[in-house]
This record gives sequence, C-alpha cells and structure tokens, in this order.
Amino acid sequence: MRLSDAEDGNRRAGVAGLQSCGSWSCPVCARSISAARAAEVAAVLRSAVDQRCSVALATFTMRHHKGLSLRSCWDAIGSAWRSTTSGAGWQKDKDQFGVVGWLRAVEITHGEEHGFHVHVHALIVFDGPVSVELMGELGHRMFARWNRALGRKGFSAVEDRGGLDVRSVQLDGDSIDQVSTYISKAAYEAVSSATKHARGGNRSPFQILRDAVETGNAADIELYWEFEQASLGRKKITWSNALREWAGLHVVEKTDGEIAAENRGGEPVLILPKATWIVVRHDVADLLDAVELGGRLAGQRWLRSRGLAFVVVEP
Repeated sequence: MRLSDAEDGNRRAGVAGLQSCGSWSCPVCARSISAARAAEVAAVLRSAVDQRCSVALATFTMRHHKGLSLRSCWDAIGSAWRSTTSGAGWQKDKDQFGVVGWLRAVEITHGEEHGFHVHVHALIVFDGPVSVELMGELGHRMFARWNRALGRKGFSAVEDRGGLDVRSVQLDGDSIDQVSTYISKAAYEAVSSATKHARGGNRSPFQILRDAVETGNAADIELYWEFEQASLGRKKITWSNALREWAGLHVVEKTDGEIAAENRGGEPVLILPKATWIVVRHDVADLLDAVELGGRLAGQRWLRSRGLAFVVVEP
C-alpha cells in the first residue's frame, strides 16, 4: 500500500503491485479513476473561478421500479442525455444562456422497494454571472427534452417530484486556493463510487459488494454481477466538446484503463501478504479510507482489529 500527496493538498492511498483491469466497477481501479476524474472536475471549477464564470449542478432522474434491468435504465438515460444536449433546441439554449459546456457523471444506487436508480449529475458552466433563477429556467428547458427522450424509450420523469434539481455551485471564498481545495474534495466525493454512501436506505454498488462478501447473500452477488456487466465499456464522466480545452486539460482524454494502469508513486506504508489481500480485496475502500485519514498507524489498527497479517514499511 502507498500513500501520496494529491494536487489538492490531501493524501491519497492506493494499492501497488496489482494487475489493473481499468474498470470503475473494480474497487481498486475505481479509486484511482475517481481521484483522477475529480482532479479534472476541480480544474474545470478553478477555471470558472479564474474567468468569473457561474456553474450550476443539475440532477436529472427518471421513474424506476423493481424488475427493470440496470442495462435498460442506463441505456435510456444515455439516450436521453444525448437528446437533451444536442439539436437546435440545445444550441438555442447555449446561445441564450451563455453556456460554455458541461460534464456529466452517472450515479447508480439500488433500493429493495424500487430497484436500480440511475441518474445524472451535470455541471453546467456559464460564461459569466448567472442567477439561480436563470439556471433553473435552463434546467426546465433541458428537462422537457430529457422527458421526451425518456418517453421514446418507454420511461418517464416528473419535474416537480424529484425529476430535476438545479443548484448554483458556490465559487466564492476568501481565496482561490481555499475554494480550489474545497472544490477538489467535493469533486472527489461527487464522482467516487468506491467511497460514496447512498441515501434513503438505498445502496451504492460497492455497498452491495461489501454486503455480498460479508454475508454471501446470493441476491446481492447477482445484483453486483448485473452492475459489472452493465457498466462494461461505459465512461464514468463524459464531457461536452471543447470544455476540456477551455479548462486547460489535455484535449486527448486518458481512458479509465490508462488512468488505472498509471504508477502514481508515493510512499510505501504497508505490505499485505497474499492471504491478507484475499480477505480485504473486496473491502479495500475502507482500509484505504483509514490510511488516508490516519496514515500507516490507522491502517495497522484496521488490519490488526481483523486479525490480519501485515508488514510495516518504516519511513
């Protein structure tokens, strides 16, 4: 295990010496992918601060019920988002509201009563100061296209019953450094499926995996398999044309696989024997959280409390 300093000033823990699969349905790779994508999101928001822009966070959802396959829900929102952000209506909205671009992240949770819940969180960047009311008006127009596109796939959404939520991202603060640090933390939490806890009794995919490993529940194992299969080949974050260049990022975006395969360096802190890794690999997010928050001593406590062997790498 390694511990390194991230660009936002926080510490990031990771696992070295493993073959990466490059999938964000993998507990190990997902953490690296999420950290890298969060840094990109933070770069967009820092550019917005520097250029005195406004940013909205818009969430688009759809009705869902138990029995719907995750793949069908995911396909529907992908098609709906493409329809929402393309065509003459979107071009008119961009020109009228001064939209620089957007980036979109997909969040997935599962509830016993209503099944898989797939929804979109989108950051929308404007080229100047924009009021919350105008952000809401743009969201309303986008939602109309969103709902029509869902209808073509046999789905629907209700705007005033959780189908749409639009909020202004607060970019003010005592200094850009403080804002950037806050933004980086918030961005990591927003895109990290490995550490995020769902609300309202719903479970994130990695919570389902954790429960499956702890209990051996066949239903949880099948749910996670469904997530693995449905997520194959899908991107964690998508971008509008030219937004990456506007934010000063590499125009050619690294793939999730390329990110997962990178050697990020850092200081080695703990060595886990094979027998220990077999036990902790499906719950590694908790161990990494402990190391990030409390360093090598916290990692030792975590492993020792579970009776697991480890070797300390002295600084």
